Order: sequence, then C-alpha cells, then structure tokens
Amino acid sequence: MDFKYIKNISENEATILLYDQIGDSIDENGMYKSGISGSSFAYEMQYLQDKCKKINVRINSIGGNVLDGYSIVSAILNSTVKCDTYIDGLAASIAGVIAMAGEKCYMADYGTMMLHNPSGVNDEAVLALVKNTLVTILSKRTKLDEDTINKMMDAETWLDSNQCMEMGLIDVIVKCDKKMKMSTNSLTEMAFIYNKLINKKPNMEKITNVLKLSNEATEVEIVAAIEDKDTKNAELISENETLKARLKEIEDVELAKLETEAKELETKSIELVENAIKAKKIEESAKDETIKLAIANFGAVENMLSKINNVKDAVKIFDAKNIENKDVRADWTIRDWEKKDAKGLHIIKNETPEIYNEMYNKFYNKK
Repeated sequence: MDFKYIKNISENEATILLYDQIGDSIDENGMYKSGISGSSFAYEMQYLQDKCKKINVRINSIGGNVLDGYSIVSAILNSTVKCDTYIDGLAASIAGVIAMAGEKCYMADYGTMMLHNPSGVNDEAVLALVKNTLVTILSKRTKLDEDTINKMMDAETWLDSNQCMEMGLIDVIVKCDKKMKMSTNSLTEMAFIYNKLINKKPNMEKITNVLKLSNEATEVEIVAAIEDKDTKNAELISENETLKARLKEIEDVELAKLETEAKELETKSIELVENAIKAKKIEESAKDETIKLAIANFGAVENMLSKINNVKDAVKIFDAKNIENKDVRADWTIRDWEKKDAKGLHIIKNETPEIYNEMYNKFYNKK
C-alpha cells in the first residue's frame, strides 16, 4: 500500500511525518504547491490504529490551510490508540495547534513554535470564528486563559522550547546535541534548515524521480533540473497569459458584433413598425408593443404586417395569433391552426377571410 506520510510501522509503534506545509497553496508567482492533505492524513491514521499500539506524529511545518489542519487535529484527538506529537523543528501557525492535539507533546530543545491569527479570507466573521476555535483548542491544552492566547495570536508570538514548557504548551523537552541560532525572517527557510538537521542524509529518490534524474544525481544536477523546470513553468505561464489575452480580444469582438446586430435589429424593427403606422395598418398606440414583438421575432411580425390591410384587421389578427417571444405562429399552416388554436383560426376566417383563404389555398395547392 502506498502511503504519503507514514514513515514506519511496527507492532508496538508507528511514525507519521508532518514535514511539509499543511494543505495546498498558490505561491506569489502563481505556482501550485501541494502540501499535506488533511483527508489523506486522517486515512493513514485510521489505518495505523489497526496495526500498532502507539502512533508518533512528528512535526516540522510552516503551517498552512486551517481546514486541512482541523482534519489532522480531529484524527489525532479521535485516535483509538495512544498518539503523541513531537515538534522536531518548527511548528508554526496551524502546525502549532496540531502539536497540541497529542496526548503528550514533545519538543526538541532547539525547536520553535509560532502562534498567530488566521488569515486568507476576506470575511471578518469567518476569521473570528476560526480564531475562536483555535483559541479553544489551545486553552484546553495549556495553563493559559483564552484572553492571553488571544493576545499572543494578535501579536504573532514566537516561542522556544523553554517558553513552551513554562506555558504548558508542551510536556517534555527533548535534549539534543545541536545548537543553532535561527532567523525568523522566513518560515519556509526555517523549516528547510530544520529538515536538514532532522534528516542528515535526506532521501532524494522522490525528487529525482519527479525530475527524471538518476537516484545518484548530484546536488548541482538536481538544482539545474529544478531551474530548468522553473523556466518551463514560467514559459507556460507566459503562454497562458497570452492565450487569455487573445481569448479576451475574441470575446470583445464577438460582444461588439452582437451589440451591433442588436442595434441593427432594433432600428429595422422601428422602421418596420413606423411604416406600418404610416400605411394605417396599426395604430400609434400599438407602436411600442409591436416594436418589442418585432425585436423578439422580426420575421413573424414582418410577415403578419404584410397581410394586414387596415387597423381593424391588425387588431383582430394580432389578437388571434398572439405573437410572443419565440412564437412561430406566423409560419403555421391552416392544419397547424386547426390542431393548435382552432379559436384563433375561427377569428381569422370570420374577420380576415382573405388571409384565411390564402392559408387554405397554399396548404391545399389551390389557386
């Protein structure tokens, strides 16, 4: 079975790693970056509970998506076997909250935790709700009250292992022989440096496979391949932007064409109706409504007006045929009228027999 995060499994213990950002994201260059999926993590946790007696969740993460983080917190809290968390390097943002979900939380003596307010959503009510949830999780775990945690999150608080222990955020400090001074300028850089310390001989097999390189590829070869991939991605982005611009141009041209056609149809409809008024086929009071009908179905109205001799005929014919949007009654045969609107046909026959006779002769081929 192919697992994303499980490092090892034995009858007594299993280890699952959170050594990446939580959830997927789009970076400042518009590039998609995959991270740790909350649902995949929960699935692997569920699998481990049937295979071992204890689970260790090891963390070195800049944090990330709160929803994925919630899934991870829930999976740890609902574990049917003992589940401890270990801060091996950095536990920032939602990763710090995840660390609090363990039955016991261990932290390397050189480790760092960072707590801050959630972001990434424009809705202030939603952000407040998310923050309250995080504060609740942290306050239940620690010696701190909710007001103190709120202020720490507002201020973006960085904590070392000793401070975390004093506040009750962790249970055990793991002594190491590593000493370091860490800058807090970049979360990603911090996580990378911690990863180098945690993994003295990192396994590059997944990276070399993605880059289609030999597993024995040198660092220079890997960097060159990544730069080449970045160049190709940049070219694809440029091509995509060019295509978007071209599609926008086509869309603008088509829209202008449709607007022109609509304007021409309106002008043509007005002219048709005004000529009918001048010929005393319809009354001035019917002008606006007839123009609307002509715009909706120009051919039907034009055909109808051509068969009208006077205003009286117009009133009755329009009433009988009831031309509306998308109505095709002007093209009906006498048989269509018999089947679909016998009453309307009766009106036409009695009031405008010349039109009735024309339809009759046309259908039955009589001259």
